[in-house]
Amino acid sequence: MKNLDNVLDLILSAKTIKGTSFVGVRNYTNAQGEVSNQTMIAGISYERVLLNDFNSLVENKVEIFKALANKFSAELIEKAYTELFVSLEKRLSSEEVKEVLRRENDATILRSDAQIDAYIHITKGVKLHKDTNQIHVFGLVAKKTVLVPIEYKQTNSRELTLCKNAIQKAANFRQAKYRTYIFNKAEVKLQGITI
Repeated sequence: MKNLDNVLDLILSAKTIKGTSFVGVRNYTNAQGEVSNQTMIAGISYERVLLNDFNSLVENKVEIFKALANKFSAELIEKAYTELFVSLEKRLSSEEVKEVLRRENDATILRSDAQIDAYIHITKGVKLHKDTNQIHVFGLVAKKTVLVPIEYKQTNSRELTLCKNAIQKAANFRQAKYRTYIFNKAEVKLQGITI
């Protein structure tokens, strides 16, 4: 990052935002080496994203099953659909229900809690990782322009994972477009401030 003053200016600027704001991410290098410019919408509630995905999953169940019938068995589609449904239902449940799930050592809630506990939330769309002290900006990707493309390695995902991915695509899950960017080698622009 260019300097601490710009980081502080960014945080102060972000705190004044009401609602959502576009954030420009320039020269972002991902873990595989791809470099891109991206525009994202910060300040969108992740819970609202999950709720949108849950509603889409429920409302489009018949269409999803029909669309995937030629690619996967009915049993696999049902299993993948059910696992996605249950995961979203748990993450959207009330704090009382989540507390019961915590006492039962539910893996979904424990993973969710670990993610929440790892950060200090500074403002909408900006958080600080407690262990690394790296600033993370997060939100919904609106546009991506690849500057330095790479060839991604073929993944050997299980058939259940492939089916879940296909369901998420068919239901147009927004959480698949929700990203967190860690800033070491990138430029962030928000409200006219660049770091």
